[in-house]
Amino acid sequence: MHITWDELQTIEALVRLENLEAAARELSLRHSSVSRRIAGLESRLGAALFVRGPRLTPTELARQVAKRAEAMRDVAANIESALRAHQRRRANRLVITTNDVLAPLLFQALANDAASQARVEVLISDTELSLGAGEVDLALRPSQDPSGVLMGKRLGALRLGVYRAPEAQPGWVMPSASLRARLSMRWWRHVPEDDGAAVTCSSLLGVRDACRAGFGRAVLPCFLAQHDAALRLEHELEGGPPLWLLSSASQKADRQLRAVCNALFATLRTIDGVFHT
Repeated sequence: MHITWDELQTIEALVRLENLEAAARELSLRHSSVSRRIAGLESRLGAALFVRGPRLTPTELARQVAKRAEAMRDVAANIESALRAHQRRRANRLVITTNDVLAPLLFQALANDAASQARVEVLISDTELSLGAGEVDLALRPSQDPSGVLMGKRLGALRLGVYRAPEAQPGWVMPSASLRARLSMRWWRHVPEDDGAAVTCSSLLGVRDACRAGFGRAVLPCFLAQHDAALRLEHELEGGPPLWLLSSASQKADRQLRAVCNALFATLRTIDGVFHT
């Protein structure tokens, strides 16, 4: 038979306080709710827990249950205390996830006063981390169509360009097969499949750095290269991926999070040269 912690708490409080009204106040329940809870539990047990009279008198069974529940009460109090402390720490902390490519954009936006009201923890990962209250609040991601469990604000399509160093070798810096397969980087269609490249890279930042070193052309988001004196823009491309600022649909009612999201969105939109106009 399964007995819930609420039921164990009720037995323990009644045995300890020896008063229905006092137990109800401690449990934040009506005394009638406490009576119904005990009656329902006795019915399922097929045994009496309290003898009714001018006062509730616990049976030996109730005393045995209460004795064991007392230790559980102390553990539960410690757990509740830890959870309250966690909530206090979380009260002014914003957790945002993005990848290493987009992290510079995020940090540039967070440097703006309007977007930095809270302490921020940034989780940098190529894996799309789950979003949920208390764990990860926002995500800055390239995405064609966010799933239904997410709500988002579309920042715009990233500007893309073909870049090369002034004294670059002919040909291209080649993305690896895993990099080419990423749905958020469909721009690799502009790079030949087999170019006899001297260098192949498994990360976009590696492609950029190889391009800077002169190993060939590369397709790059413009924000990664436009202020780099070692790279020259040959021409821009169409069809950059949409970039989104996302949160969990379950957090829709969180006004504070929505305000922070709106401020961060506005700041990201003002960064020059990132999005197609």
